[in-house]
Amino acid sequence: MSDDTIRVLQHYRHDLMNRLQIVQGYLGMGKADKAEDKLSETLRHYNEERKLMSLNMPAFMLWIIGFNHSYENFRLTYKINSEHRDLRNLDSILLERCQYIVGICKDVLDSQILYDTKLELEISADSPIKATLLIESESNESVQEIDAIKNRNESLEIDIDNTADGIIFGFSVPCQ
Repeated sequence: MSDDTIRVLQHYRHDLMNRLQIVQGYLGMGKADKAEDKLSETLRHYNEERKLMSLNMPAFMLWIIGFNHSYENFRLTYKINSEHRDLRNLDSILLERCQYIVGICKDVLDSQILYDTKLELEISADSPIKATLLIESESNESVQEIDAIKNRNESLEIDIDNTADGIIFGFSVPCQ
């Protein structure tokens, strides 16, 4: 097992223990409603993770699971809209595009701001995978930063749009 995989598993276990300790803390304070809300949130998270794992994209899955520990000022949540699919042949393509986008944002955006990052994958039979990555921020990024991001978008077919919610990156990956 690689050192990266071991590191991801250690962080994964740490995160799970934190979630359970929060539920336990709420129960200890007699706040059953808050504990139930946190438990429901945790179950939703692990249901999304189950869908992620069912795609059979191990490199992409490890990157997603380790994301929040790998990027200091980005926090990722994700949603998988999918039928069960074996997408092993698209693993490296999806990983490279997402890493490319986050790499550009890491280089260009303010390292002192925490950016909520939302990834959504739309996967259906015989259609290209549609990926949307939203980098949210409380303050609108300057036109210069957006232009720098757009200028770095060299060869990949990635749509970039600046909205009131943040910067939205969209791309499709054909199913082969």
